[in-house]
Amino acid sequence: MNLGQRFIGVFTAPRETFAGLAEKPAWIEAMVIVLVATFIFGFLIAPFSAKDSAELMDNSPKMKQMLRERMGEESYNKYLEKINKEAQATSTSYKIQSGLTVGIMALLALSIQSILLLVFGRLVSGSVHGNYRQVLSAMFHASFINAVLGNALRFILVTAKQSVFKISTGLAVFFPRLEFTSTPYIILNSIDFFQLWVFGVLGYALSVIFKVDLKKSLIISYLFWALKTVVNIGLGLWGMSRYQ
Repeated sequence: MNLGQRFIGVFTAPRETFAGLAEKPAWIEAMVIVLVATFIFGFLIAPFSAKDSAELMDNSPKMKQMLRERMGEESYNKYLEKINKEAQATSTSYKIQSGLTVGIMALLALSIQSILLLVFGRLVSGSVHGNYRQVLSAMFHASFINAVLGNALRFILVTAKQSVFKISTGLAVFFPRLEFTSTPYIILNSIDFFQLWVFGVLGYALSVIFKVDLKKSLIISYLFWALKTVVNIGLGLWGMSRYQ
């Protein structure tokens, strides 16, 4: 299968697509697609992200005090001036930097997740089959769902809301009155529909990679998603606690 067929197949025929990838793992082209998609997303949302970050800082005496003590008054004032300028008029270079940061972080996260999923999958399944290249290929291809379709929807929502923090493609969307800084919002927002879709189709990949039945591979995939989500919630709560 060529890249176009694999891209469409992830959405329309995951069983056949991942069976083919297990036999002939191809990850470089998929990695480029994910990198480009996440770069574009990061580039486009940079103005909204800068504005949200500045507002969060302005409304957080705790964070201001912590930075002032850590950086010193002069450095703190320069930093505050910098983020306020970014919020008011984000330059093209800033948008490119933001896009690259989002893209590179996405690739690093997926690469590390692939290692962990390989180890976790072998432990849970008891299988001796599968290798890192197969899991990496499956991870990048499954991520088309989130990086392309998910980020496209998020950008539409960000544009409509004029905010990065106040949009959700998770369970938090059903609770619009929750503050994005609240613990319930962080927990519900971490249960993302596109991530659930990604790890659903990964079940097909893990089935052929580890040579186990689909039911077992889906259990492996969603158990790994659950552990990842718990870590994300913990990081989100820790990060927001610094502002409150």
